[in-house]
This record gives sequence, C-alpha cells and structure tokens, in this order.
Amino acid sequence: MSVLLKICPRCGSTFECMHDHIAKCQCAGVKLTESQRKYIREHYTDCLCRKCLEEIAAHHE
Repeated sequence: MSVLLKICPRCGSTFECMHDHIAKCQCAGVKLTESQRKYIREHYTDCLCRKCLEEIAAHHE
C-alpha cells in the first residue's frame, strides 16, 4: 500500500492520500452529493483534504 503526500489545492494543507487503498484513505466516509462531486470536479484537478471535503459537504448543495 503506497501513501502519497499531497497538498490540498483548496486550502494548501498537506495530507496523506492512499489512492491505491481508497477504503483507508483520509477521504473515505465523507458523504458527497452528485452536485458536490460535480462542483469539486469543476473547480479542482486533484484530491482535497478531508477538512475541505467536509466543508464542501456541509456548505454546498
């Protein structure tokens, strides 16, 4: 299992991405609607940190 250190394109924080074992990745468990996923795809080209994903889940419809 490989871990990548990434920089969140939204907030600039560093986080660990486990892209080859998504169930153990920091993003696992964040529930996003299809429109929230679309918003992320349209505005960012890489993974976001869990904090940013949770903020989007809470504040974007």
